[in-house]
Amino acid sequence: EGEEMKKVAVIFFLFLSVVNYSNKKRELSIFEKNKKEKENIESELKRREKSETIKIKNENIREEIIRIAKNKLGTPYLWGASGVNSFDCSSFVQYVYKKAAGVNLPRVSQEQSRFGQRINSSIKKGDLLFFETLEKGRISHVGIYIGGGQFIHASSAYKRVIISEFSGFYKEKFRWAISII
Repeated sequence: EGEEMKKVAVIFFLFLSVVNYSNKKRELSIFEKNKKEKENIESELKRREKSETIKIKNENIREEIIRIAKNKLGTPYLWGASGVNSFDCSSFVQYVYKKAAGVNLPRVSQEQSRFGQRINSSIKKGDLLFFETLEKGRISHVGIYIGGGQFIHASSAYKRVIISEFSGFYKEKFRWAISII
């Protein structure tokens, strides 16, 4: 009978060991799963935080583009000019983007129009608007959208940097926009 009790005790001990091992294995599995979930959540939070930071930064750059452009209101228009004291349409856009965002745009509007991804809707402040104004089948004018259905540009007709409505003549001559920011 003593031998029988020892065998039962050993079997019971082995049973408890297997149950304990199984529970530990399950706990470890749950721990590993929770650890992975925590890492995934932390990674997603970091991604969202970075995305929001970029969004805020981009909005700040867009506002800076508008601010610098508006500071040049009234600056004389001169075809071929590329300076701080006078601009043509493309040199105005080139100047503003360089100063506000550190972006080096090509010199002429036709080349600028190929600089980024074309968009025709969801135009935002700071996006570039391209027009075909000379009836030559190519882009010949560029301005910067400032919101509220308006854009700022160096106008050859008014011989200075002005704000115009994005309607009528300009809406008719509009071909596409580019969002660089």
